[in-house]
Formats: sequence, C-alpha cells, structure tokens
Amino acid sequence: MVRHLYLNRNIACMIVISLIANMSGSMILPLFAIYVEQFGISTLGMSILFSLFYVGRFLGGGMAGRIYEKIGAKRLGLSLLIAEIACMLLFPIATSFIILSILRLLQGLVAIGLTVFVRVTINHMSTAENRGTLNGYISSSEGAGMILGPLMSGAIVSYFSLSIPFYFVAIFSCISFVAVSRMTFLSSPLKPQEQHSPPLKPKGKTMLTKPLLVYSTVHFLEMSAFAIFLTYFSVYATYKLHWSPAEISLAFTIIGISTFISAPFIGKISDLLKDRLMLCIIGLLLIMVEIILFLWFTEPWIVYLAMFIGGIGGASYLDSFYSQLGDVIPEENRSSFIGNVVSLSELGAIVSPIIAGALMERFSINTPFYYNLILVLIAIVIQYVIRFKSKSIRKRPIA
Repeated sequence: MVRHLYLNRNIACMIVISLIANMSGSMILPLFAIYVEQFGISTLGMSILFSLFYVGRFLGGGMAGRIYEKIGAKRLGLSLLIAEIACMLLFPIATSFIILSILRLLQGLVAIGLTVFVRVTINHMSTAENRGTLNGYISSSEGAGMILGPLMSGAIVSYFSLSIPFYFVAIFSCISFVAVSRMTFLSSPLKPQEQHSPPLKPKGKTMLTKPLLVYSTVHFLEMSAFAIFLTYFSVYATYKLHWSPAEISLAFTIIGISTFISAPFIGKISDLLKDRLMLCIIGLLLIMVEIILFLWFTEPWIVYLAMFIGGIGGASYLDSFYSQLGDVIPEENRSSFIGNVVSLSELGAIVSPIIAGALMERFSINTPFYYNLILVLIAIVIQYVIRFKSKSIRKRPIA
C-alpha cells in the first residue's frame, strides 16, 4: 500500500516535470518574432538562437545520464529544476544577443536533462508489466507540453508583457521543485516477469557499446525525420498547399492532441502484447503513412487526418522505444545509456534539416519528405533486425 502511494505520487510528479520541460522548450517559438523586432536580432541571429537549443540537447543528454549515476535521481532533479527556474527568470531581463544565446543553450541542456531524469526514473520505478503504460503517460505529457507551450505564450503575450510566460513556467517549476524535494526514490531489483525481453547482462560498460550504437542509430533516424518535418512542413504547407498560418498551426495542434490522447492507451497495449519492438515498427509505419498522405493529397481533411495518424505513430514509437530500453538495459547502466542515446540522437535534429534543405534547394519542395521516408524506412529495418535477433535468443535452448 505504501509503495503504491509512493508510485502514484512520484508518477504524477514526473508527468508534471515532463510537461514543464516541453512547455518551456516550445513556448518560445511564437516569441522569436517579438525578440527579432524588440532587440534588432537578424535572421541569422534568430537561426542561431533556434539551433543553440538543440546543441544544448546534444551536449546534455549523456552528461545528465552520467550525473544521474553519480549523485542520484533526487539531487539531479532538484539541480535541473533550479537551473530551469533561473533560466525562466533571466529570459525576461536579458537584452543582449550573447545572454539570450547562453540562456537558449542552457534551456536545451535543462530540457534534455529533465527528459533523461524523467524517463530513467520512470523505467526504474516500473516493471515489464506496467512500463509501457507509465512511459505512455510521459509521452502524453510531452504532447500536451508541445501544445500548451506555444498556445500559452502566444495567448499571454497578446494581453500581457513578454515576460509573463516565463514567470508562469517558473512558478510551475518551483512547485515541481518542492514536490521532488519531498519524494523518496526507491530502487527495486529486476522482476522475474521482465525476462520476456532478455536484459543485457554485461560484465562491463564496454559491452554496451554495440547496443548503444544500434539504439542510438534508430533514435537518430527518428529524430532526424521529426526535425525535418518540424522545419519544412510550414514551408511545404505555405507554398505547396497554400495554407494560412492558422491552418498550419491547426495541423501541429492536431499532432499534439493525437499524441496526448493515444499515448497512454498505446503504452497499455505495449504492456499487454509484450512486444515493444513491434509497436515501435508500427509507429514508424504510421509516420510513413502520414508523410505519404500529405505528399500525395492536397485536401485539408486528408492532411489533417495524416497529422492525427502521425501523432499516434509518434506516441507508439516513443512509448515503446523508451520502454524497450527499460526492459533490456540493466538498472546500473540505464541512466547513462539512455542519456547517451538521446544525446547522440539530437545530432539528427541538427544535421538532417541542413541536408534536407540542401536537397530542397537542389531538387524540389517535396524532396525533404522523400528523404524523410528513406530515414524512417531504414529505422524500421533496423528495428526489425533487433526484434528478429531478440526472438532468436529467447527461442534458443538452454544448455
């Protein structure tokens, strides 16, 4: 009973922290134009501010995983929330481009750090019987944050000052800080039922190098596809579909709503089927369907349907991917492993949009999305191979 109460309280806290991390990262997107106007930032400067967030995410994931191992979950969570509060309070009073750049880099470090903190903690406190469901709640919270962040900041700035959205997130961060300070982080041994997806039992961390490379490659490809979509869909919708900004915003909102609604249910299905990798593959296939639909059709309702399907696909992939890592990576290596995976995957968000932009300039406005399809297809093939080998290991007779 005590453990049940502990889990419910901790899970609720993780959900709120995940919401805050995604709100703070996405809420600044509608505010870039205001910063450009008020502070005289050039288009190049705005691009730098945008990219520094992803540079911070790349640098911070592995770092957060290693710090998690050294100082523990509670101290890492509290430190990250202090940094988040400081970042939110400093943004409104920052007037120089250099300070804004430092804060944007810090924001990326904190955002990915909180992601690692939440995902590792959720995987530590769960078993194979409920890991997918709990990761589903986190994915749902991430989707909600991506919706609420831009909506909240845009609405608040319309009636109040530029600083209010940052203070709003700072208040929620303070509440989360108090909640984490009162949490007890228990560690439980691997349960027998978790053997349906045989965990890796390395003698040393070096034996995790191959799995790290494989899972990082898959996540790199998925994050590449997501970043390309975020970067170029607005351009595609404006010049190919002739949509207004409101219609484009609705498309992104539909994705967020779809993720928010579907993630907990998909997580539960993941637990029941006990086949995380199959759901990863299904999720990536749904993302391919999304891309094909808006490439081949121009009717708004079909494109919006594609966005809804893509939201389900993203939730299916993320729920199952993080749950799979929780199943197969030993607890003593889990935090650094997940941190390294998310760090390496962020390279995709930095490099792939540049490649896609070069392809679009050389060929056509459709090219980035055909490139996207190739990336997702490669990720599917790798996941299929992992799943095939995992099933072969489980069927192998014990000598």
